[in-house]
Amino acid sequence: MRKDSIENFSKIPQPERRSFGFLEDIRTPSRHDFRSLRGCTAGCAENCLASGFELVNEITAFDLPQTALTSLRRLMKAKNIPEVKGAYPIRFVLSDYFEQEEYCVKTSAQGTVIHAGDCEGVRRAIYFLEDRISEAAGASVSCGEWQRKPFIKKRISRCFFGPTNRPPFFIDELTDDVDYYPEAYLDKLAHEGVNGLWLTMYLKDLPSTVFPGRGDQAAQRFEKLRRTVERCLSYGIKIYVFLSEPKFWGNNVYSVPEKDALAAPETVGHKYAVFHCFCTSSDAGKKYLYESVSLLFQNVPGLGGIINIMLGEDNGACVSDIVSRHDACSAPCPVCSQRDYAEIYAELADLFVQAMCQHNPDADFIGWFYTPEQRDGSDFSERLLRIAEKWPDHASIMFNFESGGTSWQLEKKRIVFDYSLAYVGPSALFASASRKAKNTAAKIQVGCSHENASVPFMPVPENLYDKYKFMYQNGTSSVMQCWYFGNYPGIMNKAAGELSFAPFFENPDAFLLYLAKPYWREYAETVAKAWKYFSQSYRNFPSNIAFEWDGPLHHSIVWPWHLFPVDQGVSPSWILKTFPEVSGDRIGECLGYHHTLDEALKLCTQMAELWGKGTDLMNHIAPHFRNDVDRTADVCLINAINLQMKSTLNLLKFYWMREDMFYHKNNHIPLMRKLVDEEIENTRQMITCCRQDCRLGYHSEAEGYLFHEEKLRQRIALLEELAEKDFPAFELNSPEWDEYTGRNPVGMKAYCHKTSAEKEFYAMGNDVSWCAAQDDVNLYFEIKNARYKNCSFLIEPCRLWTPFRIDLYPDDTQRFYFTVFAERPDVRVEYDGADVKITVPLKIFDGFRRPGFPMRMNIYGDDFAWIKPEPWQGRLLHGDFNPASAGWLILN
Repeated sequence: MRKDSIENFSKIPQPERRSFGFLEDIRTPSRHDFRSLRGCTAGCAENCLASGFELVNEITAFDLPQTALTSLRRLMKAKNIPEVKGAYPIRFVLSDYFEQEEYCVKTSAQGTVIHAGDCEGVRRAIYFLEDRISEAAGASVSCGEWQRKPFIKKRISRCFFGPTNRPPFFIDELTDDVDYYPEAYLDKLAHEGVNGLWLTMYLKDLPSTVFPGRGDQAAQRFEKLRRTVERCLSYGIKIYVFLSEPKFWGNNVYSVPEKDALAAPETVGHKYAVFHCFCTSSDAGKKYLYESVSLLFQNVPGLGGIINIMLGEDNGACVSDIVSRHDACSAPCPVCSQRDYAEIYAELADLFVQAMCQHNPDADFIGWFYTPEQRDGSDFSERLLRIAEKWPDHASIMFNFESGGTSWQLEKKRIVFDYSLAYVGPSALFASASRKAKNTAAKIQVGCSHENASVPFMPVPENLYDKYKFMYQNGTSSVMQCWYFGNYPGIMNKAAGELSFAPFFENPDAFLLYLAKPYWREYAETVAKAWKYFSQSYRNFPSNIAFEWDGPLHHSIVWPWHLFPVDQGVSPSWILKTFPEVSGDRIGECLGYHHTLDEALKLCTQMAELWGKGTDLMNHIAPHFRNDVDRTADVCLINAINLQMKSTLNLLKFYWMREDMFYHKNNHIPLMRKLVDEEIENTRQMITCCRQDCRLGYHSEAEGYLFHEEKLRQRIALLEELAEKDFPAFELNSPEWDEYTGRNPVGMKAYCHKTSAEKEFYAMGNDVSWCAAQDDVNLYFEIKNARYKNCSFLIEPCRLWTPFRIDLYPDDTQRFYFTVFAERPDVRVEYDGADVKITVPLKIFDGFRRPGFPMRMNIYGDDFAWIKPEPWQGRLLHGDFNPASAGWLILN
């Protein structure tokens, strides 16, 4: 494939923001189409509404929610049921002993009675009644009596198209004139049980007496935030401000300028990398946080509360660094390091609560400990549990529901490092924390997760059933339902809302049928069966952080394929512009050391086969819904995900065959050529899906489309070029494949000897040199005169794989890139005078290293290098490794 073809492909422009088709979908009121379907007749009071309905209000203690009444009238109109005085009565009765949002609905042929103790209880009851009318045949309603109250009190989502206020676009929704909360959109979210939305702010944008000169646009931000709060409250939705405070002191986009610290130098804690931590133990640090939060709630008193990342992401508090790095911290804050870290966190929670409640006593504080790198049972996990034990009762502590949990796939233990919709969970950390703290919150992904965030949602409601069942049984009271993605209106939001209320559903089958009836009516059983297939399918998604963050399920449908190796990395899914938007052939970067390529093939085969079975069921009933825009979109989405799964499987097959040809000389060209034809057809079908569904391809954290029609068309052209030009030019026995595999290595070479007597040192400049040895168990490396220098040590066990890496620092600390491993490997770093010795177990490369072939590696530092590095831009998991800057390690 020509280099210029790939370059042109990488320059395909994104659709303009104003042309995003889903914006119209979000702003369109909910649609009801009852023309083609009869509906359910069992348990219905048939035709009881034929003469119309009347709303009878017997509550004087509060006003009924007008937005919910408007919705009910809209539904009745769609069913041709008029509002007539003296007709079928829908009575609203006060039950002042009911808790917030609790309600009782009793329906019969003679009328409906709704009991509630507050406005929001009435709202929930009206939406519940709408579903009982929607599922019933004609002018009828399902009969029964239901009393429900939420055990998940806070169900917090986020505006799907709200800007992230992060790189590369830096759009702040509080300083532009875009309406991110249109009435129709809020109505959909309210129907789905959402009662909170979060949006991003930074304390550096607010005025401060501690750090003067800030807050030029604060008044503008406060004014728009007040309007947003007021509008959302009319739908029973509170606004939560999302923070990750305090920030580091530094000079990049994730920190605050070091010059500001001159006004309060006692807030500067110890140094971490290129940043300085923020000391929350200092009086000035406490004053800054309290003052900023108090000012925010004074100016926007209707806010629901704050969600603050206390640990992880870009939180820069000294205590965060101390807890996450423990005794590896090279220069601990002299104040914070002398205190109990759990007490520091409890103090911070108290500070936030007091600052908020000074102006809004009902405001909620949720402290989020975002720790995707934690492993259940680790020392880090135990430190987090100690924080949960000392957390104050008047605040909620939140952990990722799944992070650190164990998923068993193909009879092997895999660690789930980030939130996951495919893995049910919970982690042992979350389970234990829910027993230690009074108020626990769960960070989960309701709609979709990092596994596939280029679709509006993954229809796998049975996975949510199992998650919420645990939360019901273990007292979870709040849920943050999404990150920047996973929040599009639809059946997954609806499932989460329904599962947040008690009594809990007896079993998943009963829940799925209940969930399907209002939308799919007499075909609900078929849909529930399809959903079970989808949920079973998705649980085969490789539990692997690399397979989540870097794809390929998100966007394999637009990946070019390379028959001739280019050794180019994969593009992160969650950010555009900062990295190339075109992924290369380094397929191992999607796997790390969690799954071998063979294992990924097995799991993705099972995933695709089960999803296909559910897709067949949905396509069979689809013609009955040809007049229903929303159900047609649901079927289109299911087919699009089916294409993504087929494409992912084809991608893995293609590179498995390609590498097998290079290493073992097996001719797979005919099969690979067939795969290309299949993939061209998959891409064509995805174009059709994108024309039908404007939501497809959009990744709301990336704030753009990972795939769209023009990119899909150009991808077809690349695949056709591959078929027409590359395949005919390929020669299986070309000597360049022996150079590629290391069978005949070209370039820098080093030898790994069996005995110390055979040691051969390789000079790297400035009196630094290295050698390697091995036995049947370990690799042994010795680096002369490197102890007091910055030094990077990398091994790539086979082509295309993320390297095993250790960064060594002059103070004898090390940074291990161990997240790419399911189990932390037993690697030893020892010091002998000015020398560094590293022992690497060979078993950590089992399934990835190809026996009989050399590995590639490099060692370099500030003023020395075996091979001069030409680093790529840094990426999570992969660092800045450029495979062109690697030589061969010839094993004995």
